[in-house]
Amino acid sequence: MTHREELNFTDIGIDATPLIVLEQISKQFARRTVLEEVSMVVEMGTVTALIGRNGSGKSTLLSILAGLIHVSSGKLDRIHHHMRIGYAPEIFPGSKLSPEQYLRSMGQISGLAPAQIEQELTMLFELFLLENFRTQSMLNFSKGMLQKINLIQSLMGSPSLLLLDEPMSGLDLTSMNKLVDLLINLKKKGTAIVFSVHEPQWIEMLADHVHVLQGGRIVKSIVGSQKLRANPTTYIRLSKLSIQNQQYLKGMTGFISLGEVKDSAYSDCIGLTVEASHSDIFLRFVLEAGGSIQSVDPRGGRDGIELWMSPATRAKEVDS
Repeated sequence: MTHREELNFTDIGIDATPLIVLEQISKQFARRTVLEEVSMVVEMGTVTALIGRNGSGKSTLLSILAGLIHVSSGKLDRIHHHMRIGYAPEIFPGSKLSPEQYLRSMGQISGLAPAQIEQELTMLFELFLLENFRTQSMLNFSKGMLQKINLIQSLMGSPSLLLLDEPMSGLDLTSMNKLVDLLINLKKKGTAIVFSVHEPQWIEMLADHVHVLQGGRIVKSIVGSQKLRANPTTYIRLSKLSIQNQQYLKGMTGFISLGEVKDSAYSDCIGLTVEASHSDIFLRFVLEAGGSIQSVDPRGGRDGIELWMSPATRAKEVDS
């Protein structure tokens, strides 16, 4: 039985062709668990956003997808073993080399023909306004200029899978908008894109799927761009509700997500997220079904994912 057969793709809304399937993967470094039981599918022609506070495991997950580190347990299935992968890490230190020297070397390592390297460098240097810096040493480059070089090396060779760790970091607004346009075009051509980000506007513009990480686990997933709604939501903590009634909640109009709350103060509670316009109906049902309401928290749009954008936001509050 293949990994694809083991997963129920219909239930998770997968219509596109998968490139990578992760099933319950975990990663430990020196007995410290960095990722735990993470499952996700990366599809052709889709953009997946990874969000979460610093240390949540986003960079490690991207490194695993890039093939730079191996999982400690679980299953990782690459449907296409010879696909080209582009990867831009969060930190790009630069070097004494010029951008042209460095990028030519990266192109050669990737097996690109000299003519293709020259053609792509000309286009990408022009796109990111780096023509006048092609032959200068990168030692004195600003963070934004280094990030542009980092992005260019990941984009060379038309990758089937593009992995970007905080790609907007250090970029000016013009460069950000150019990058967004470029990513949208790559997506239309079938490239699968997975990126980590802290700014909700880029998620709204680009993402088809969103996975929220906390403490190495995916604690919330929004699958399908239609569910990245901009309408206000309400987050309800509840308890003492039967499994049968919890299942019934999932079929009600306005339902968004439901799962165990990973908060030690309410270890037996359930986190329920619903559209704000249907809050009263859900609250009434929970009470009439014998459940108990612990708290009601009105939130902004995009299913409340703004709460996960900043390292300073509420660290213990999780809904899945």
